[in-house]
Amino acid sequence: MRNKILTYIGFATRARQIVYGKERIRDYIKSPRRYKVLVIAKDASERLKRDLVIRCRKRKVPYIIDFSKDDLGKILGKSEVSAVGIENDDLVKAILNVAGLERGE
Repeated sequence: MRNKILTYIGFATRARQIVYGKERIRDYIKSPRRYKVLVIAKDASERLKRDLVIRCRKRKVPYIIDFSKDDLGKILGKSEVSAVGIENDDLVKAILNVAGLERGE
């Protein structure tokens, strides 16, 4: 499961349909997109995880807390990334399916 999700995140990165960074993640969570998923690093700060989880629950955005900041950073070509959002609807559906999550309606 983990490898498939990382592969899908990699596809989104190559297609330039990925969001990271505090403000862009917050805008992504608020966006009217029909399909969304947020992947949060398990070693992100507790404050950041709490903030993102609260925002996701409020907006009914499914989220996954897994992987390390290094794992997410490697995919994006950065040193460390704490959270990413996927903008490609098909990849979002695939990640939700693999993770066994629902869309969050």
